[in-house]
Amino acid sequence: MNSPLSAPNKTTAPSRPPMRDHDMTPLTGPELQQARRELAVSLALARPGSPARAPILAQMKVIDAELSARSATRQDELPGSPLL
Repeated sequence: MNSPLSAPNKTTAPSRPPMRDHDMTPLTGPELQQARRELAVSLALARPGSPARAPILAQMKVIDAELSARSATRQDELPGSPLL
């Protein structure tokens, strides 16, 4: 019997397995950048049209969003930064 490491929090169509959120907040910036590099390599090795590309691209999108949010937060916290 295969048991998931964490309980699923979303469901999809009955024929598909449950989806998990991609929570990247526990990872450090360098860990996120390393994960993105590894995903980019995996994407480069995946054939065009391969179903493996979709989850790789989804994870890269989440990492990019997390890095962007962290960058924006740091800009807001800098002393003397202009208020918009």
